[in-house]
Amino acid sequence: MASYWHYWVGINQRAIEPMYESKSDVEIGMLLSKKMNELEPGSCTFPTKGSPEEWAAKEFNPGIYSMLGISDYKELINGPRKAKLTPASWSDGKFRTPSKKIEIHSELAKKNGLPATPIWVEEMKAPEKYPIRFMTPHPQHGLHSQFQNLDWMMTANPEPKVEIHPNLATQYGIAEGDMVKIFNDLGSITLKAHLTRTTSRDVIVAYEAWYKNSIYNVNYTVKATPSDMGKQATGNDGLAFHDNFVMIKKV
Repeated sequence: MASYWHYWVGINQRAIEPMYESKSDVEIGMLLSKKMNELEPGSCTFPTKGSPEEWAAKEFNPGIYSMLGISDYKELINGPRKAKLTPASWSDGKFRTPSKKIEIHSELAKKNGLPATPIWVEEMKAPEKYPIRFMTPHPQHGLHSQFQNLDWMMTANPEPKVEIHPNLATQYGIAEGDMVKIFNDLGSITLKAHLTRTTSRDVIVAYEAWYKNSIYNVNYTVKATPSDMGKQATGNDGLAFHDNFVMIKKV
């Protein structure tokens, strides 16, 4: 087990034996590969055998062992190890730029149709038709499409809601539990209102997630706005984080 946020690497050990038909991702992959090759020999190159220990061992090589200061992955059972990595990106002072230095003025950016030096860009303003800012963050009770297939999770978080400040709700004649349509020129979603002072007066919040037996999807109102960077590395502009503005009404 590693992390995006630190340099420590540890190892997970099984707490209980798998219950019922539970299987690890690797086991599922091996069984799928085996079945595919039974139906059409040679159709899948994914391995069809190997114990969890054998698969764990395959993740390590001399370079990884040296980085962690161990000679065998089983040493991680005694405790996690910190990877011997530099404390900061480009700590050697060598950057991936033509000059190998930090470039405040970039001819490469200019070549790609961007300003050679940083410029101020005004923030997005709410259009008159859609004056409300719509936030769609990660939920507390889920992870994208995961967990909502669990009955006990459905009990804790049974349906999507939109969080609205009481002042904003009053302005639009919305009460707790009312069904509310959220829309802009791209599309719309309809869901139940939850009044709360944890959000700002001009902001509504609905969490991006999948709900069982529901067509709820916050992307119905979110535009795929490209960023001005990314083409140099990938050949295509990346997608930008950006403001999203909507109108609401009670239905």
